Amino acid sequence: MLPLLRRLRQKPESPFDYENKKVSFKEAFSQIQLLIEAFPLKVLIWGPGPDGGEHLEKRRKIRGEIKFCFRHADVQFSEDLEGSVPGYGDLSIPERELWHLEACDVCVVLDTSKGAGEEITHFVSQYGTKLIILTHEQYKDASSFPASMRKYGYQLFYSEEEYEECSVVERVLTRLRQVALEKLSHLR
Repeated sequence: MLPLLRRLRQKPESPFDYENKKVSFKEAFSQIQLLIEAFPLKVLIWGPGPDGGEHLEKRRKIRGEIKFCFRHADVQFSEDLEGSVPGYGDLSIPERELWHLEACDVCVVLDTSKGAGEEITHFVSQYGTKLIILTHEQYKDASSFPASMRKYGYQLFYSEEEYEECSVVERVLTRLRQVALEKLSHLR
């Protein structure tokens, strides 16, 4: 158990010690947030590749914000992991991505490219609980096959303004905090 969590769970030696160790809910939540943001998450980010233009830049910005908030997290793009999987050269792209998904705690998918859509469709039925799918709000009521598949992941719809300002990352960070909290609570 983590030292700070252990200290929080220790019972005072006498009833009088409770008065000196009074902590409000707000203080407790702040302490929990510090713990979860220090948790060593493994975060994979899928989205547009080298020819992705502004969408690749958003993907990089999301990675930077996650690294800033979760300083002990390992935040990678699939292309960063080339060669790290045993037999990498003999594996198909979906086989490589399967290794990546199995190893990560969560995968953020910037759903702005054909490749990201294919990754979602290929893996969402088995790994939907690991996927945070960022989709433009214009597709919220879509009735296409890809739209029906996305519903099996944790889907966040964003507005044009949220995308331009990259403020959608705040909602991603909120979800990552929840994932880290769930993982931390399993360590007890």
